[in-house]
Amino acid sequence: MNVFEVLKKGTEILKVNNIDDYDFDAFCLLEEAFSLTRNDYFMKRFEVADEEKVNHFLKYIDRRVSGEPLQYILGKWSFVDCEFYVGPGVLIPRSDTEILVETAIDYIKNNDVKIVFDLCAGSGCVGISVASVFPDIQVYCVELSDVAFSYLEKNIILNNVKNVKALKGDINKICDEVDMGNIDVLLSNPPYIITSEIESLSREVKKEPYMALDGGEDGFNFYDIILERWLFSMKRGSFAAFECGETQAPVLEKKFRTVSDDIHIYNDLNGIQRVVSLVIS
Repeated sequence: MNVFEVLKKGTEILKVNNIDDYDFDAFCLLEEAFSLTRNDYFMKRFEVADEEKVNHFLKYIDRRVSGEPLQYILGKWSFVDCEFYVGPGVLIPRSDTEILVETAIDYIKNNDVKIVFDLCAGSGCVGISVASVFPDIQVYCVELSDVAFSYLEKNIILNNVKNVKALKGDINKICDEVDMGNIDVLLSNPPYIITSEIESLSREVKKEPYMALDGGEDGFNFYDIILERWLFSMKRGSFAAFECGETQAPVLEKKFRTVSDDIHIYNDLNGIQRVVSLVIS
């Protein structure tokens, strides 16, 4: 088989197994297995495929058919203008979360910001992406999970962000060690899925860490902790922004009215209210 035929075979396998975006996934896996760029592929697609690389590719296809997320198979994923190591035990960076980063960047560009905190940081995609744009600010990424924290540390090195520090701990406890008066910006993409709804998620999402998904009985456990343990103690004029699930923004707006009269909601590319920001009053 030539490389083109190998790709066609992998694509067909994903398609008949009802894998969404089967064309995209197959090509990404081909690039990984054959160490090809898109331009390389078009130059070499009719060359005889190396048998060992074909076997690697078909193993990747089998893993994808089994429900393993594409990002875990590849081991690395792009987010904003950075790349992040990902794998079992860490939440996959998603395009929806880029709205949170864009909101933070827009604010920081127009305000005097020195210290940023990213809570429930996971891979570090939010905090590291912000830090890469503003090398003069200090970003602290807080994460509890041992596995996710290891990815966070590796991603700080991968993106060469000298202004990011990883903090291991529970956001409900580590706040006692933080000087809230120094925080200029607080960001978080916390777990927000209602516990009873997790079982109905796609099999790919259910491969991601439960603790990064579970937001409690109403989905607001972590927002309530952040409100009570962080926002109430932050200085007047500081900024905060949070990703949330569909239908959650109006509830968050109501909750945050206890600390702010300057609240905004931003939609994602699908028109879903995805980010809530506020300025502490």
